[in-house]
Amino acid sequence: MVERLLRDALPPPALSRLSGRSRIFLVGTGTSYHGALVGQYLMRSAGVDAWAIPAFEFVNYPPRIKSDDGLLLLSHRGTKRFSQAALDAFDNRDHWLAITGEGSPLQGPGVITTVAQERSPVHTASHTGAMVRLAQLALAVGSPPWEVELARVPGAIRAALALRPQVIQAMDRVHFRRVVHFVGGGPAYATALEGALKLREAAYVSTEGHDVESILHGPLISLNAEDSAVVMAQPGASLERTAELTAALHEIGTPTLAVGPAAAGLTDTTARLETPAIDELLAPIVNVVPLQCLALEVSRHLGVDADSFRKEGRYAAAQTKFSL
Repeated sequence: MVERLLRDALPPPALSRLSGRSRIFLVGTGTSYHGALVGQYLMRSAGVDAWAIPAFEFVNYPPRIKSDDGLLLLSHRGTKRFSQAALDAFDNRDHWLAITGEGSPLQGPGVITTVAQERSPVHTASHTGAMVRLAQLALAVGSPPWEVELARVPGAIRAALALRPQVIQAMDRVHFRRVVHFVGGGPAYATALEGALKLREAAYVSTEGHDVESILHGPLISLNAEDSAVVMAQPGASLERTAELTAALHEIGTPTLAVGPAAAGLTDTTARLETPAIDELLAPIVNVVPLQCLALEVSRHLGVDADSFRKEGRYAAAQTKFSL
């Protein structure tokens, strides 16, 4: 899938809609917002002033939009209420792009598609596809330093998928019945947020997503030996702080799983999943894969249907109280 997307050049008419924009807002909800965070770093590395904002906030508490601003919307299905509202509220009508799945109701010259619509509401492939499209867009608008590494992403994803047996082994050493804290810094913060969300959606496990610095300023004191942590071990400016965090977790007795190219170097952790080394800004495309596998395997271990989205009983009734 990733190789196909990389071969699929983005259409020039679509690219021209963001050409010359002084600032780009990346907007999405849930997983799509996590993708927007990844896109923020990719776009900035290409020289673009980019800001990720949740769709609800963009609609209800909007920034001051200037005439040369652009909008980049991420939406798996193209049907979410505030995603559409973000497009409707954006006055610069020809300066937006939408990244969405095939068959989405979003149509027109500003739409770039990713993959076929997924049956499961726990989106995985479409998230990967959206991040690949974001990397392609960043390449189209600038010259980011990771340009030559983008071709390595498909092979790195295959290697990450091969970690599945190790994911299963890690489940014996890390608790997944209480609160699981996912932690990352910089671009890896988006990966931590997504890992936490996938485990919630697929296995109904209580999770938290933290920035590596923020968890040290209060949340850490709530963790105990019955909880667990998943830390993103990605080389970059956040790695030293991540090592300090894992040392602190070791003192508390919190079982900790390290995920990333630098996992082996975090010796205070309980288990490690070492992913292929790749540029820090592209790493979220790769490092989310073992977290997706983890969510699936935990759901199976707990006897949960990962695709059900808990549409039963009082949870089904609860979901009638709002529209997405």
